[in-house]
Amino acid sequence: MADDDAKARETRRETRGTITVPRWVQLAVLPVLLIIAWLLLGVIGEAVFIFIVATLMALVLNPFVRGLQRLRVPRPVGVALVYLLGIGILSGAVALIIPPLVHQIRGLLNSLPGMAQQARAGVHGLQGLANRVHLRIDVSKDLQSGARSVATYLLGASRSLLGLGVSVARTVTVTVIIIVISIYMLLDAKRIGRFVTEHFPTGSRADGREFIALTQSAVVKYLEAQLLLSAAIGTGTGLTMWVLGMTGVFPSGSRYAVAFGAWAGLTEVIPYLGPVLGAVPPVIVALLHAPLTAVWVVLAYVGIQEVEGHIAAPLIMGTRFRVHPLVVMFAVLIGNQLHGIVGMFIAVPLIPLARETWLFFRVRVKFEGWKPGAVDLTGAVDLTGAGDHSGAGDHSGAGDLNDAGESPVDPRPPVD
Repeated sequence: MADDDAKARETRRETRGTITVPRWVQLAVLPVLLIIAWLLLGVIGEAVFIFIVATLMALVLNPFVRGLQRLRVPRPVGVALVYLLGIGILSGAVALIIPPLVHQIRGLLNSLPGMAQQARAGVHGLQGLANRVHLRIDVSKDLQSGARSVATYLLGASRSLLGLGVSVARTVTVTVIIIVISIYMLLDAKRIGRFVTEHFPTGSRADGREFIALTQSAVVKYLEAQLLLSAAIGTGTGLTMWVLGMTGVFPSGSRYAVAFGAWAGLTEVIPYLGPVLGAVPPVIVALLHAPLTAVWVVLAYVGIQEVEGHIAAPLIMGTRFRVHPLVVMFAVLIGNQLHGIVGMFIAVPLIPLARETWLFFRVRVKFEGWKPGAVDLTGAVDLTGAGDHSGAGDHSGAGDLNDAGESPVDPRPPVD
């Protein structure tokens, strides 16, 4: 069995292609290509965004279509069934969550005047406490200034929402275009896959097939794990708020548990930043009750995040998708800069896709060295699979054996 695994690994190494980047390309072509890509992104960014989203949809749905094909269902029929099933599940989830969510949000808005009255009573209590300890502060004035700032922000947000409402037709149009493109991708999946394998940059069809399988698996598994984690956090948050409401610690918790849980599950999709955004609405509502109530809510969210970080995330996500937090935040901020909130959500599944792409090409791309005799910037890595591994200690000739098995050429520069 071990011999078979070794032979399989050796076969993969023999069929692995390489991309050698000459010095003149590194010096002149790559910088120009980066500049052109950046300029084009500003011009055709919307089209690129639509195709990226459609590609992600096709990658996620393709395994289900292939599963139906194994049951002898024609591919066009399988694509139609998958989309109809997806629309049905989405409609059922919306019908199950939206009515209580809207009811709770409406109740929260109606309760705001009473909460504001309670908050004013709390302000008088804080002012009395400040006077007793001889603090020269005007609690009411400071809070009114903060309230004006919040009102200004909410006014701007409402205008943004109004603009969003005006662009509903455009959003629907873009969504329909994305769905149509993803359907064409699914219908022509074999033709697209064949084109990619035949024109893969490394010149190896095996590399093309392996790359398609790796990227599709990375996106699908990440989305499955992320949706499961979001559902777990949303459910846990809703239950926690309900318990705080039933025990009297946070009276509004039980009334708006569904809204708080749905918001926490939605923001959980955004790594690292999502948990903070998910805690903002309940903390604000708790502050309208009393500062101590807000402290209890903050402690509850800290406990939820501890459970997520030490139990839920390792159990659901494992170690496969671990990426440095700075990389994740950078990607999320780029998505927000390009396409706002939607861009932040789209940037998340692109992270494992970019990771797999980097790991795949890292061992297949080598740069021509700038020093005389330099072979590969990545060190003593046999990129062609034809090298002699017995002399791994000699880095100067690694990976340079020719097809006939001859010794590597003397790396010293010729003498003029």
